Amino acid sequence: MKMPPLHALMCCEAAARHMSIKLAAEELCVTASAVSQQIAKFEALINVRLFIRAPRGLALTDEGRQYLAAIRPAFAQIEAATQHLLSRGRSNTVALSCTRGFAVQWLLPGLAEFEQANPGVEVQIATTNRRVDLLAEGYDFAIRHGGGSYPGLEAERLVDDDLCPLCSPQLLAPRRALNSPVELSDYPLLHDEHRGDWALWFSALGFAGVNTGRGAVFIDSNGVLEAAIAGQGIALVRRSLARDALRQGLLVPALAQSVASPIAYYLVYAPSAMLQPVNRRFRDWITSRAAEAAERW
Repeated sequence: MKMPPLHALMCCEAAARHMSIKLAAEELCVTASAVSQQIAKFEALINVRLFIRAPRGLALTDEGRQYLAAIRPAFAQIEAATQHLLSRGRSNTVALSCTRGFAVQWLLPGLAEFEQANPGVEVQIATTNRRVDLLAEGYDFAIRHGGGSYPGLEAERLVDDDLCPLCSPQLLAPRRALNSPVELSDYPLLHDEHRGDWALWFSALGFAGVNTGRGAVFIDSNGVLEAAIAGQGIALVRRSLARDALRQGLLVPALAQSVASPIAYYLVYAPSAMLQPVNRRFRDWITSRAAEAAERW
């Protein structure tokens, strides 16, 4: 059996979500008896018991819990794809989730360009450090910081320029600059919530045993940059996200060395999002802008 009966799966999924045959039947606009029969036929077909019937309602077996959790994303994808298809060409909004730091430092400075080229289109940005469920929460896109593997989603690399130690010019005065990465350990190291970038940087340069666990931790890169500008320590950030502070002289490189990182910022989206022309235009714009920024840096 390659594909189980879809109607039976719908009955099982609805019953598991509501933990009620009656509520599942109401949702599917069928009788409770029809839902029960579909579940019983499906259990007989696969020879696995998914539900435990009790006088006070339903309960899932271990196999039922695992199976229904595995197929639920498929139903969400079908629902999202259908909604995108039904509203194809009529939507004028793009819903995006990203961190506050990425929004302020990279996205917002160029967003007016997209809005001018697409009059009437509204880009709705929700800033959060939480990894949102795109399909369940109604987002078209998210910006994620990681290795680029996001099962079930498309991922396009946006920002991956080298990490560089930056600080206020006053922090190093009168030394102007440090001669060796080891000298950085004499200063407070500033961290964002990922916290692993300093260890990665020292390791890539061949320096082991440096205590990178100390120093203040901020919820996002905005806090790290603000603390560095205030002279509270040295930040390890991508130059592209600190370009304004570098241009204004608020931050300077503490060292000449920078190092590539296996972690990057990715634009992620469900394949069904591309059914919307406005989403395709936004995807094309943001990836093109990222490519142009990479060439400059």
